[in-house]
Amino acid sequence: MARRFTVIQGGLSEAGATGSEPGPPPLAPEATQWRVDLHRPGAVEDGAVAAWRALLARNAIVDPLRDPDHLLPLAQHRPAGRRIALALAWSRDAATGPEILRGVVPLAMPHPVWGRRAEPWQPAEADPPGLVDMTAAEAVDRALRARLAALRRPIRLVGSVETARVPAPGRPTRAVDRPAWPRAIPADALLGVRPEGWDAPAASEILAVHEPAAVRDAVETFLALDARTARRPIVADPSEASLVRVVSRLFGRRGALRVEFLRRAGEIVAGTLHLGAGPASVAWRRARA
Repeated sequence: MARRFTVIQGGLSEAGATGSEPGPPPLAPEATQWRVDLHRPGAVEDGAVAAWRALLARNAIVDPLRDPDHLLPLAQHRPAGRRIALALAWSRDAATGPEILRGVVPLAMPHPVWGRRAEPWQPAEADPPGLVDMTAAEAVDRALRARLAALRRPIRLVGSVETARVPAPGRPTRAVDRPAWPRAIPADALLGVRPEGWDAPAASEILAVHEPAAVRDAVETFLALDARTARRPIVADPSEASLVRVVSRLFGRRGALRVEFLRRAGEIVAGTLHLGAGPASVAWRRARA
């Protein structure tokens, strides 16, 4: 059974008060119980995933790169190296109240034999990958350190957990990053003398696929284009290929994946996988000839 930790809140002590004005009154003597679960990326249950999304919504985070459908496969399908564990911090404010997920902290765990230190995991494409309620950062940090210290082989946490970053009103967490694809110039906008044998440039068009039933084939078309044109193709790396397929499937069945292709003269010459919907979507992977 997971060990519980209790955080007691209190006011300032009399020794810490300065000046003639009285200090703030002490807080109500109520205890908050904390539970920290450690899971492998592939062992997080559906209920915890739903609470994770509620945590994102509660903190107004719309970045799809911090969605569990992205971070869990990212932590699971990665090259061999340090193990990744997901620390889920739950709190219960009253004995009969429901537990609330207050923090998700991905951890790079130490070697099971000689390692003794863990640190917050920082992948290149999610900054930061963790999510902690702004009002509970210190409590989550203390509960996580206590949980790691209570393991059969105690582990020390290096660094501190990252709190949620609330976006500015009216601005998405990440700007839409669209490729600057060339477009055909209208014939009536061309000036000058055309040499003999000159042919007009081939017309270009952008195709967008977002229907859940069609995105799977569109992703395979994208991977085939990447395999023909990239210096380091995605399909040449089994972990990267699995990541792209799994994340695309999870976002696609929610209607949160859009695959865009640029076609010129009947041939696909570029493609982009977009995660998310609306102005918060992110250009996640690109391929171009």
